[in-house]
Amino acid sequence: MSLFCPLCGKHKPEKALFCDVCKNKIEKEYEVDVPAKDNVAVAGEKIPAELKTVDNKYVVADKEGVLLADPLPESAKPRKNRRNLFIWVLILAVLLVGGFLYYGQVIRKSNLDRSQWDMALKENTVNGYLTYMQAFPKGKYYNLAEENLMKLKGNEAEVWKNLQKSENTAELRDFIALYPQSPYHPLIARRLDSLTWVATLNDNTAESYSAYMVMSQSGEFSGDYFGEAQERYDMLFQSYPVTQADLDSVKMAVEGFFSALSGVNANEISNYLAPSVFRFFNSGGGTREKIVGDLLISGARAQTPTIKYLPNMNAVAYEKTLIEHYKVNVPVQKSYAEAGQQKTVSGYIVHLELDRNFQIITITESKPTPDAV
Repeated sequence: MSLFCPLCGKHKPEKALFCDVCKNKIEKEYEVDVPAKDNVAVAGEKIPAELKTVDNKYVVADKEGVLLADPLPESAKPRKNRRNLFIWVLILAVLLVGGFLYYGQVIRKSNLDRSQWDMALKENTVNGYLTYMQAFPKGKYYNLAEENLMKLKGNEAEVWKNLQKSENTAELRDFIALYPQSPYHPLIARRLDSLTWVATLNDNTAESYSAYMVMSQSGEFSGDYFGEAQERYDMLFQSYPVTQADLDSVKMAVEGFFSALSGVNANEISNYLAPSVFRFFNSGGGTREKIVGDLLISGARAQTPTIKYLPNMNAVAYEKTLIEHYKVNVPVQKSYAEAGQQKTVSGYIVHLELDRNFQIITITESKPTPDAV
């Protein structure tokens, strides 16, 4: 047998497997009993009746020292290197934790980055790109998001330039939906308010004024004309109980009078005026003969056809007083020639007071808002 230790190469006893230093180290660090000599045995060979290692396998001999062929059961074997097992378990745990952290910090974040970017692209709005940039300040698509955002801002300014004189409320609402964070919102809201009010005046009914007030209260626009809408709604809303006979007589008087006034028909106008009129538009009051005469003179001086009055008879509202007079409000359009073209202006509400014979004793008007364009 070799006289040198196979581990360190130093001198060892002839019958020993290792030198004393290596033997002690193995037994202490690896908890393995190193036999006093190198036993190479086969079944039937006599060896001491104790636990031995033969060819690095643990076997047992009987009391006579005869080697048994079967190895010891697992439970009888000494424990192997606990420290190595603990190290491997620790390494495995570190790898698992590291893998989880890597997934959370790299893979999962990358997936979220991509998902948010896809949403921003699909939305394609300034707000969508801003949301992505705030969520991922170091995101993979940050620079592209910034580029798209600036492009949209440029487009936004160009679109608004074209919309400044637009009369299409749908286009203005689309702009607000497309650019929810636009600095032009106050201007758009004001323009939208004005255009909606013009449309409301053109309709000139209690229902249209009610709708305008509802939109104002919902915040769709500022509602600069809310007060006037309320007043006009009160004028045209039929709050007084209607008697069909009275309503028919009121409508007949109103429609007949405006037809006669449009044609400057003196006889017809006289039929609808009371003997004394307290107020006739802006001319003050007087007898019906005087008022009719003034109308004829005015019509004769005019270089163009006179104004034609177009009352909305379906929107007539009236109230009967205690002295059996009728206070009537009716929406009216005025049509007249100007520079060779016929123009029609909506938004007038004419106020009449009829006596018990349904003849006019006063007539005035509320004009449309002059700057509602």
